[in-house]
Amino acid sequence: MPSSRTCLAAALMLLCGGAVQAQPEQTGWGSGYQMGTFYAGVSSGGVRLTFYCGDAAAAKANAAIKAGPYLMASLPRRDAADGIRSLEILIDGKAIRIPVTARSAGNMVELTWEPNRRFGVDSMRPVVQELRRAGTLSLRAGVEATALPTAGAAEALAEDPLGCR
Repeated sequence: MPSSRTCLAAALMLLCGGAVQAQPEQTGWGSGYQMGTFYAGVSSGGVRLTFYCGDAAAAKANAAIKAGPYLMASLPRRDAADGIRSLEILIDGKAIRIPVTARSAGNMVELTWEPNRRFGVDSMRPVVQELRRAGTLSLRAGVEATALPTAGAAEALAEDPLGCR
């Protein structure tokens, strides 16, 4: 009969093993804190829009962590091109243009906003406020606009996603 330590070790390995397996993509809004970074965002069908805010102390201790606030969107290559310089966030039909840098990521294009002189954190705050009460939401970085769900946005964005801890 195995000892209680052996049983405990086996149970922990099962739990840990399950945690590292790929999880199915969640659809909708969510938020959390992981590895020194707060995140709040939405995903649906592989398309995502996520605010991140990396803790400066955590970033100092771990080069893999990016300090400060930033936004990342991921769109299918057919809807966005690598050379795109702006992302339009359409909230209730009103387009807000966000300056971004584009990077190819397989069959997706990742668009990243970081605060700068042209469009800083103070410019992004009204976007977050609008997202909290959005009735409709779409992303456009080319010709096609891709709709995302809005249910849960207010809860996910309740804490300031631009104010790092």
